[in-house]
Amino acid sequence: MYEGNNPTALHSREWLVDALLSLMEEQEYSRITVKAICSKADLSRQTFYNFFEGKDDMIRFCIHQCYAEMMERLVKRLPIKLSDITKQLTETLYENQRLMRLIVLHELGHLLELELVSVIQVFAEQISAASSGELDQYATAFLSGAIAHMVLYWFKDAKPVTQEQLSELLCRILTGNYFQIQDEYLIKEPF
Repeated sequence: MYEGNNPTALHSREWLVDALLSLMEEQEYSRITVKAICSKADLSRQTFYNFFEGKDDMIRFCIHQCYAEMMERLVKRLPIKLSDITKQLTETLYENQRLMRLIVLHELGHLLELELVSVIQVFAEQISAASSGELDQYATAFLSGAIAHMVLYWFKDAKPVTQEQLSELLCRILTGNYFQIQDEYLIKEPF
């Protein structure tokens, strides 16, 4: 995948992404071909494959760009609190709502979750001095799945909560201040 900063190459990559998103607004994701993307962007298949392995890779790139934007904004605010992270997450996703709505429409939430794993791992490494080894991967899987599904629900909801409400809710859940579950007998009689 291209990692340089040649302006012409970067514009080509942007045109390819815009072509895919436009096609996603017009037809089913499964019917979109690399050939159609290249045709819409007026670029060659070779140019496409210089940047991406396939359509899913393009979507993951777009999601990764959202998270990179979020991380860039957070770094400028050091030190940061959990509430800063949740606020920035909801703001960034809301600013990229075209992409998010297309992800929901075409049921590509698994790609959102895959990219979220890497973001959570970055935060986990920063805030957790003591690593639990294998358990870290389970915790990351739990969080990335939960957050991804919450975000997808937000974009599916006909009357979604505000960015601020979602940010606050996410912060409350992550700090254990929403669900108050005790390790005691929850069910005492058979169904």
